[in-house]
Amino acid sequence: MQLYTTKEFGAQPEEWHTAMLAFSFFGRYERDGWDMQYFSALDMSVMLPLKTLITDPSSEHLVNFRHRDSTLAVSIGRHSLETAHGLHQYTMDAHSTADSPYSVRKDGLAISTATTRDGTKLYTRSNFINGAWSTVMVSAKPWDINTYQAVASSIAKGRSAPLDITENGKLIEVVRQTMAFAESEEPAEKTPSHRSAEPERAGGSGSGFVVSSDGHVLTNAHVVDECSAIYVDGVSASLVDVSNEFDLALLKATLEETKTVAVFSASPAMLNSDVTAVGFPYAGLLGGINVTRGTISSLKGLGGDSNTFQITAPVQSGNSGGPLLASDGEIVGVVVSKLDATVMAQNGGDVPQNVNFAIRGEIAKVFLAQNQVEAKLSLDNVVLAPEQLAKSAANFTTFVECK
Repeated sequence: MQLYTTKEFGAQPEEWHTAMLAFSFFGRYERDGWDMQYFSALDMSVMLPLKTLITDPSSEHLVNFRHRDSTLAVSIGRHSLETAHGLHQYTMDAHSTADSPYSVRKDGLAISTATTRDGTKLYTRSNFINGAWSTVMVSAKPWDINTYQAVASSIAKGRSAPLDITENGKLIEVVRQTMAFAESEEPAEKTPSHRSAEPERAGGSGSGFVVSSDGHVLTNAHVVDECSAIYVDGVSASLVDVSNEFDLALLKATLEETKTVAVFSASPAMLNSDVTAVGFPYAGLLGGINVTRGTISSLKGLGGDSNTFQITAPVQSGNSGGPLLASDGEIVGVVVSKLDATVMAQNGGDVPQNVNFAIRGEIAKVFLAQNQVEAKLSLDNVVLAPEQLAKSAANFTTFVECK
């Protein structure tokens, strides 16, 4: 709870934070159908997203599943000692970081974990039940670590009870109190609507950045909205997918060989960390790529939006869709909007200074994964000189035109 409240609210845990965490879980619970699944052949239970679970072809020793909306994969099987040993050895051999992999070996129980070179987490558990080894293997990319940990920690022998909240327990009481308090609050006058943060476009242009060696380019959905033709660095591009919920769009084009693939940060951006926004503002008016620097001033977007965070790096029309970089040159966000100064002046009597927003890098990675594009990751965390960072960013940042 302390990690959650520090990240989401910048504060120490309070009871109402528990309710907010529960609300976010309720949404995912309903959407994905998370619940305990009992496998009678194994005599084991695992928490799975039953509404969004895809069954993949079985391998020699395992039945394979994956989550449609994340990188989570789960495999199950019942094996001899020799096969179970081979699965655990496979997990241990996959470990590629300096830290020692975690493992447990007890009578009737074996657990092995690993982290691969690209940050993928692996967890393998085998229990000796009724004369054979029942095995569950879980894996996920680093941006889905919470989902991975929840599933791995849910594995249990026997039949587990369905997910539910204890009637008249502490959590349900906190939820009721929070809802009652929220309903009793009068809406504040002159509260700016979400339209106070307007996506910026300039004559049908914006920014983007290369996310795969196949020519995939990530930008904002509003940059390519209602386009009859799209161009990336002057080259015709096709629209692969759009998410209006995240305000993200994936394009594909045949780009110059000099273009490089942007590297995403394996960890979320931290409050007050230095960031650099890169893009092509005021296309046709300003020449070439533009770079501005600032910090992450809030881990929430306008109105507490959890998909975005607030930055002080100056943002202009045409910056939308451009990369937001940490001090090591890795992507931590996608520039999306700035606070509408005119609306704020009219409603609040003040002109905001450097109140801009970026979509979280974790959200961008989820969107890419949904389109089977694997975000390139790095664990180096080597701080670059500002000049080096700008030079590196210029190699993967693109100019996007909407005709």
